[in-house]
Amino acid sequence: MRCSRIWRPKPYPLANGWTLDLVGMLRTNTRAAEALTTDMAAWKRNMVRTAILLAHPVEG
Repeated sequence: MRCSRIWRPKPYPLANGWTLDLVGMLRTNTRAAEALTTDMAAWKRNMVRTAILLAHPVEG
C-alpha cells in the first residue's frame, strides 16, 4: 500500500514571524537524525527533545 501524501517538512511556529528550524538542526546533528530511524523509543524521544532545544529560531 502506498501513501498518497508526500511528507514535506514544515517549520514549527513560535511567535508572530518566527519559526523553529528543526529540519536544519537535523541536517547538522547526525545523532538526532539517526535516532529517528531506530526502534528504541526512549532514545528517539530524548534525541527529539534535544533537537528541539538545540534548534535555532529563524525569522520568516
